Amino acid sequence: MSKRSMFLLLSVITTVPFLIWFFLYRTVDAQKVIDGLHLQFDDVSFISLDYHTDERNLLGMKSKVINGIVHVGEGEETSKYEFTADAYTGEIMEITNQ
Repeated sequence: MSKRSMFLLLSVITTVPFLIWFFLYRTVDAQKVIDGLHLQFDDVSFISLDYHTDERNLLGMKSKVINGIVHVGEGEETSKYEFTADAYTGEIMEITNQ
């Protein structure tokens, strides 16, 4: 085996596990979640995110999700909504009134 093919084989052996680890343990994209909530509600006063990811079976697919609460309005007119968002894309999947 030549040095070039040895180097190529070694590169593949070390790169593949890193890529698998990277896709399994990438971080939560909180800014996309926050931006999505600001697009859906006009008067957001507070957003609470739970950074622990949960696995949920939504529409027949296992998804890692983050949960949180968004407060809309101020004072006596504050409404609270619970939301579920995809942990990696930041897409808001479900919003319910609390």
